[in-house]
Amino acid sequence: MPGYLVERYWPGVTSELLLEALDRDRRVMEEMRVEGTCIRTVSCTLIPGEEVVFSIYEGPSAAAVRRLNERARIPVSRIVEAIVVT
Repeated sequence: MPGYLVERYWPGVTSELLLEALDRDRRVMEEMRVEGTCIRTVSCTLIPGEEVVFSIYEGPSAAAVRRLNERARIPVSRIVEAIVVT
């Protein structure tokens, strides 16, 4: 499944706000899975001094990843295809 990097320039973001957003993200991911669209969070990194969050998802398309974030009410600045190497 393709990977996507989501960049979030999120003024005022804190670890607490991010954890709340990730909880919504998981709920919407399950809703979308039931609807037939499978997306998985690979990782999420908060850089508090820059007010930036980087998230990696696996999913069928950038559009599907964008819909997930919109439905979960999580800000998105940019989504690009990415190759994850671990």
